[in-house]
Amino acid sequence: MLVGNGFDIHKHSNDEKLVLGGISVEGPGFEAHSDGDIILHSLSDALLGSKAKKDLGFYFPSNESTPKNISSVEMLNKILEIIEYDKVVINNIDITVLSQVINISKISEAIISNLADLLKIDKQLINVKGKSFDNLGVIGDGIASACIALVSVKDA
Repeated sequence: MLVGNGFDIHKHSNDEKLVLGGISVEGPGFEAHSDGDIILHSLSDALLGSKAKKDLGFYFPSNESTPKNISSVEMLNKILEIIEYDKVVINNIDITVLSQVINISKISEAIISNLADLLKIDKQLINVKGKSFDNLGVIGDGIASACIALVSVKDA
């Protein structure tokens, strides 16, 4: 069994659409070079970590070598190629969204369904939950939101 973890944080922006887990949802989006999907970014990092394949920024740096506003779904698909996803079995995925702005409980089922479709796995292998920061710090003040992802895999 192999385990990987990932983390991502972005500042909110009222000028951007909010994308989480590959779907557009209501709320302020994120300032980012890509679409700022903190769930897919942290999940991609966790998948890379599980196979000791560096991190998301190595493959998609926030500069001109990565297309501006690139879809995080497109990024995830490339990461799946890099880790040779066809040779991996997901044991489980646990995702925690840290936010004072996003009420994840209202959208977690839609996110889980989309992640299951993207990864071609059973929804019951995925958990998505949220934690608020009780008005403490940059997350608690609603300036930014973050995500932590943990992935357990085994070789197929």
